[in-house]
Amino acid sequence: MNTLVTVNVHGVGPEAASVPEVELFGRLGLGRYTYRIGLARVLESLRRSEIKATFFWPVFEAERCRALLERCLADGHEVASNGLAFEDHIGLGDREDTVLEEAQARLTALCGTAPVGFRAPTGTLSNRTIPILQRLGYRYDSSFIDDDAPYPLDGDGGAGMVELPVSQGLTDATHFGQRLTQSRAEAFMIEAWDALLATDGYACMTLHPRADLGVGRAARITMIERLFERARGLGSEFRLCREVAAEAGRQSKSGAASGAA
Repeated sequence: MNTLVTVNVHGVGPEAASVPEVELFGRLGLGRYTYRIGLARVLESLRRSEIKATFFWPVFEAERCRALLERCLADGHEVASNGLAFEDHIGLGDREDTVLEEAQARLTALCGTAPVGFRAPTGTLSNRTIPILQRLGYRYDSSFIDDDAPYPLDGDGGAGMVELPVSQGLTDATHFGQRLTQSRAEAFMIEAWDALLATDGYACMTLHPRADLGVGRAARITMIERLFERARGLGSEFRLCREVAAEAGRQSKSGAASGAA
């Protein structure tokens, strides 16, 4: 059984996409918590729990907190792409190629190696997104919520790519965005985790280090650590997205070869 722990590194970027950054103070500046303490707290929690995670970094955030990006890399976590600056791919039109190329180039320059995974910054993709990612050398996408387990993206123009679907039930923002208490959020996530691991042996958790809809606050981090231990107790292994994508890709090729024979 595989469990993916993924982190969407969102600071003030979501608000800055529509509000001038100089105005992001007070309630509009909740994302600043990510830079001050939220992301560092998530990294420390993963270190205590001895878990390697996949961090989806928008270039907007990566260029603002280089020290935290470098710590992420130093701790052995995977760095994947979360786009350029919280763009909605549905509305990019002919600019989509340029935006994805620029996001890849700038994140590669920051990390020293090119990302192999992508997650749409707003959760939306156009029908051109996957073919562009495939052309740029990406090996997986993790934006969709249309399945419970990994599947090949050949039919969507991503020959050789794999989709690692996200689970809304295992996403902190699903629960904290509705202002649920930690105990209710934990109960919902336990139900989702147990069911997914029992059914498909795959569970993808998505965390945010923000103060409002994420797990950056101290009480929420302890809740997440209990969930980590529960997953271990169920026999689940924590894996990086790139590892699971590579394994799923090999299985897909093997299945195709068997079918052809």
